[in-house]
Amino acid sequence: MRAVHFTLRQYLNTHGLSAYRLAQAARGRVSERTVYALARGEVSRVDLGTLGAVLSTLEELTGEPVTPADLLGVVTVPGPDQEARAWLDGDASHLGEFGPYDWGDADPYALGEPVRVGPDGAILIGGE
Repeated sequence: MRAVHFTLRQYLNTHGLSAYRLAQAARGRVSERTVYALARGEVSRVDLGTLGAVLSTLEELTGEPVTPADLLGVVTVPGPDQEARAWLDGDASHLGEFGPYDWGDADPYALGEPVRVGPDGAILIGGE
């Protein structure tokens, strides 16, 4: 699957500009909050009028033509692997027919160490 994301931060860095400078130059056309959100890549959609105002402001600041392609990037997002697909395709519609698992005398919360996913996607166990 492919995903589109904003590359405004990279554009600004390449041209020696800051989000603050863009926000000041776009005042009255685009809100500061919107400029900063675009620069941080925190938006999933943008109004075409807003995009046009950002493009025009960047052209004024750089003296160069700027197109939407200059501010958008495309990445390929990997789909689920074979194991994940098996879980996603599984039929869980009959799970309500079964009672909860009987752990006997064991406390399931004391059986192991907590598991979490680290920032790089690695699985971390316990206090790693």
